[in-house]
Order: sequence, then C-alpha cells, then structure tokens
Amino acid sequence: MHKIIFYFISIFVFFNIAIVHAFAQSGHDYKINTHQSSNTTSPAGIKKEEQRPVLTVTPREIDLGLIKPGDTAFGDFSLKNITTGMMSWSVSCPEGWENGAAHTIRSSVTGDPGHLLVELSLAENIDNLSGEKSKSRRYRTVMKMNSDGKELICNKILKAGAYRNAVRIKSEGGQRNIFVDFRIHAVQDIPSVSLNPQRLDLGVQLPGKIISKRIELSNKGREMLIWSVVQPPSKAGELPGELQRERYLSFHSEAQSEPGKYVIPEHLKDSMELIGKWTEKNGYPLSKGAANSMKFRFHGTGISAFLQSHTDDGNCSIYLDEILLNLPDVLSGEWEKKELVIAEGLTDGPHVVTIVIREGTLELEGVKVFGKDVMRGPRGWITVFPDSGTTMSERDYINIKVDTSNLAPGYYGDQIVFKSNAGEEKAEIFLDVIPDSGPKIIDVYLYSKDRDYLLTVDPQAESKRLMQNGYLKEGIAFRLFAPQTPGTTNFHRWYNPVKRDHYYHYDRTGGGKRLDGYVYEGTLGNIATSRMTNTRELYRWVHPSTGRHYYSTNAKSATGERKGYRFDGIAGYVR
Repeated sequence: MHKIIFYFISIFVFFNIAIVHAFAQSGHDYKINTHQSSNTTSPAGIKKEEQRPVLTVTPREIDLGLIKPGDTAFGDFSLKNITTGMMSWSVSCPEGWENGAAHTIRSSVTGDPGHLLVELSLAENIDNLSGEKSKSRRYRTVMKMNSDGKELICNKILKAGAYRNAVRIKSEGGQRNIFVDFRIHAVQDIPSVSLNPQRLDLGVQLPGKIISKRIELSNKGREMLIWSVVQPPSKAGELPGELQRERYLSFHSEAQSEPGKYVIPEHLKDSMELIGKWTEKNGYPLSKGAANSMKFRFHGTGISAFLQSHTDDGNCSIYLDEILLNLPDVLSGEWEKKELVIAEGLTDGPHVVTIVIREGTLELEGVKVFGKDVMRGPRGWITVFPDSGTTMSERDYINIKVDTSNLAPGYYGDQIVFKSNAGEEKAEIFLDVIPDSGPKIIDVYLYSKDRDYLLTVDPQAESKRLMQNGYLKEGIAFRLFAPQTPGTTNFHRWYNPVKRDHYYHYDRTGGGKRLDGYVYEGTLGNIATSRMTNTRELYRWVHPSTGRHYYSTNAKSATGERKGYRFDGIAGYVR
C-alpha cells in the first residue's frame, strides 16, 4: 500500500517540474507576441497589432414580398465600417443577371452608416407583348442598386415563382453576400380587388336623409382574396390624406323609357345633351357608329372623362369651348375603364366639353369637374357592411349607407379604403347637400282645353304656351311635395301633340304605358308612392276611344262632361 502511494506522488511531482520548465523556456517569446505589430511601434519601440477593416451590412437579407406585373418594390441595406477610417467597397449584379452600362458601382463608407438602395420592378408579361402564348409566362425583371447617386441596373427574364438572389459586396475587409428575396405570381393567379362601381354619385340630397347603395366586390385572380375595410381614425381631423378639389358626376341612369334606350338622369338634364342615337349598357350611355355626340356643360377649372370601354376602330374628336383639342394617342386602341384628362388649369367659370364619335363604339361612365371645394362628413356618416371577408370566384355585395344628418349645404366626398393581400383599392363617394328651405308643399294648377288637361306648378313660366293654345284655368287641382322630400319621388309629365293629351306618372319610363308619340316635358314636383300622413289618392282615368287622360283627387269625377272615362289606377298620393 505504501508503495502505491509513493508511486502516485512521484508521478505528480514529475509533471509539475515539466510544466514549470516549459514555461521558463517560452516566457520571453510570449511577451514579444503580445506587443507585436507590423507597422507601428510603441514609445518603447515595441510594435502593435494592426486593426483589420470590418464591413457590416444590416439587414443581411431583405424580403420584398409578392411582386405583380407593373409593380415596384424597394429595399434598403445599411453599410458601416466598424473600425476607424474610410473603407472602399463595390457591388455587382447577382449571378445570372445581365448588367447595363456599368458592371459594378463603387463607394466608400466610414463609421457613419452608408446606404445601398435596391429597387425591383416587374414589367408586363413579355409573351403577351410578343404575341406568344406560353403556359409558363415570363416577365422582364429589373433590379436597380443605388448608392451615393451611382446606379447599377441588372436585368433578367424570370418565370412565376420564389427567388432568393445573392448580391456580392467586396471590400478591403473581405467579401460577403447579402440576399434579396421576392416572389413573382402569374397575372391570372394573383388575387385582385375589383369594385363596381368604383365611384358612387349620390346626386342631390336634403339633410337628414339616409341613402343606401351597393358595391359589387369581385376577385379577378385564382388565389383567395382576403380583404377588409379600413376604419377612419377615431379623432376628428385625423383623416387619411386631403380630398382633391374635384366632384365626380356619374352618367349612370336607373330610368329607361324603353328597353335599350338611355335616359339622362334628372340631376344632369341641365348639364348634359346627347345628339344622335345612344343606347344603354348597364345603365351607362353607349354610342355605336358615327354621327353621335355628347355635350356637357360645367363650371370649374378643368374636367376629365371616365370611359368605360372603347373599340380598336374607335375615332373621336373632343372640343373644349368649341375649340378642337389635339389628343391623338389617348383614344387609340381597344381598352376598358380609362380616365381621360381633357383640360386642367382653366379659368374658373362656365365651360363646355363636346365629344364627337366619328366611328366605332364608345361607352361613357361619367366626368370629374376640377376646382370644386369638397368637404368630408363627420365620423360615422358612412357605414359599410360587411367590412371584411374572403372572396374566390364569387361576387360579394358591400352595402353602403350614407347619413346626411347634420350636414351643412355643400359638396361632400369621401373614400372607402379596401385593404387586402393583393394591395389597396379605394371606392369614392360624392353627393350634394342642398339647403332644407322653401315650401314643403307645391301648388299644382289645372288648365284645360278640349279635354286636354295640363297640370303645372309655374303658370307664369308657361304663360306664353297657355295663352297661345287657349288653355283655361280651373284652379288648384292638388299639391305636390318639394324635391327630396323623404318618401316621395319625381312626378313626370309627357305630351302627345297628335292626341292632344297630357300624361303623368312617377315612373320615368311611363309605368308600363307605351309612350310612342309622347314628348317628355320634365317634372312637376314630388309625389308619394304610398300613403303618408295627411295625403290622399290621385286617381287617373283614360278615355278608351281618344286615349286622353284625366287626373283628380275626387273618386267620382268621371261623370258629367267626363262621362265615358274609365278608371286607370292610382297615380300616387298628394296633399
């Protein structure tokens, strides 16, 4: 046992002596190495170690996300020399990319960060541009890198897919790679928000009225569209952007006098004039062939026209205040939904724009008049339901409710912002609020001649006609309501000079009556289409042999000299 203990003690002593001896032999070299330098020396004459330049780049990788044809995405790398002094560096195109005039760009950086800006853009499908058809579509992709005003342009033709591109940066401190990631989706696959209509013109409204409209939302891509409506900020005054001084006026008409025939909306009758043969397509005016024209009068500093569609053989001329404008390219080719700026910067005042269709097909959506002061309504004046959803190939209908309560007279507008995985889309809303003043009830006067019964609310304005045709005044027949009175609608008047008959109806199309030979003469006021407080029926009779009509609030008025008239229904409810 003692021998074993002695043995281990001997081994321990031996190793300690060996370590001390080795340290003593190398101690001088260790001290020299800790102070050694290739270029500089200390005051004691001993050299110091040189600091090697080190370039840092943050972030090392940027994901530019989904890029669609026609889109541009941006990224920013920050470069910094973490040692003292200035360091030079250079960058070249990723491997496999073609460069433009410059092969590299060179710059320098210190301890203050420098920047390498990356811009990636995707051109339209080059197979479409060349007229080719390919199952795997290709896209011209351009990557621009910029630093200190120097630009490097890199090009490559890519198919739809995901890409991770290494960008090589060389410097005095060595070489390192940074990465630019992005994804290209084929046009037909990309989800896309489509709103119809994209602009809502609610016309002329009185304060206190609630208007409901509907927007159709659809997805033009194959992938699922995920969307939501962005709610306005909670505090007053924190609104997203300023409204432009422009007022949109839609040409959409809900009234049709006969199938396929376009009827100018009531609130545009004083501004809009159509010459030639115009038909109706989805409520909008459509011109086919030659010798058709549209004249629009406006008051402002400029105007643009929204054109729904145009054929390749279309040929139009546009006049502003009777002067032909030189717009050679904007109306060429075949396209859908295009805004054409006709004039800007005009003297604020009355102007007239005329579009003459020489040949082809042109469909008009509406116009925007510039120079109009537009106000936003208070928070909550527009409500949207539903305000989010997912859409594939189906159509979703978005209900828009506008409350004009507490709105002062003037032009109002706002935007409904749709955020989605396909980007952002906006729907615009415009309306005019008129003062709630003047008489609520309008007197309607009855004039007659040879059983032709003319109703008018302004005998003085029609005095010349009444006198020349020998009409006799019979007094106040009944009373109508002022325009925009809730629960009422326009009461229209037509005249047939052959039959010498006046016809009246709240339906602009005539309520099912054939209006051949009748000339539209405008509106008298508003009539209620259902019973309201303190209203009574307005009865309509027609003579079966002459086709002439008679209107009265008396249910027994078809007697005496009007014997032979047959009851033809209730025309509405009046005071």
